[in-house]
Amino acid sequence: MREKHSDTQLVAVTYLTFVAIILAWIAAWYLKIYLDRSVAWTATSGGSFGYWTAAKLVLWILPALRLVRLSGRSLVEVCRLSNWRAGLYWGGGLGLLLGLMGVVSNYWQGEPILPTQFSWQLVSVLMVAPTLEEFLMRGAVLGNLQTRYSFATANIISSVMFVILHIPGWLFMGTPLTGAVPIFLVSLVFGYATHRSHSIVGGIIAHFLNNLF
Repeated sequence: MREKHSDTQLVAVTYLTFVAIILAWIAAWYLKIYLDRSVAWTATSGGSFGYWTAAKLVLWILPALRLVRLSGRSLVEVCRLSNWRAGLYWGGGLGLLLGLMGVVSNYWQGEPILPTQFSWQLVSVLMVAPTLEEFLMRGAVLGNLQTRYSFATANIISSVMFVILHIPGWLFMGTPLTGAVPIFLVSLVFGYATHRSHSIVGGIIAHFLNNLF
């Protein structure tokens, strides 16, 4: 039988699980720094891709699966791949609008509109990040928060959490935190695409197109 917690308990567990994920993510960054100094392979592009993909699967997806189970939902209910047409419509439409802003920005800065060469980082940005981040943040977190809050409130809270998820990486890489506002805004769009399509496919497609441009 699937576990089912009360709405209040489920939201509390979701918050606590997210805090644990952030702490584990910070630890993963420290471990990566240590490994880069002692294991040459992890410092390579392929090694770094393998490390971070494995870290996300263990530190993000396993807890996300636990949160989904606690909500009483199944993976089929969370993903709803049968709604792929709605996901393509909403995710594609909203993602292209976001991408258009990226195209304009790249054009004015004299940068290529689309990626010009293959890299493991490109695979991570276009495939791994949209899929795993959307499953965690929209499939598990947003879905759980909606058991207690309205969609609008849950989307805002989960978008703040989405920004927080990125902060450790920004700090360790020395990236300015000025990207917090844009990340928050696009997260609202990803959540809306998921909500309207009734499937994380919408969020994944919107996320992919945003990252592509």
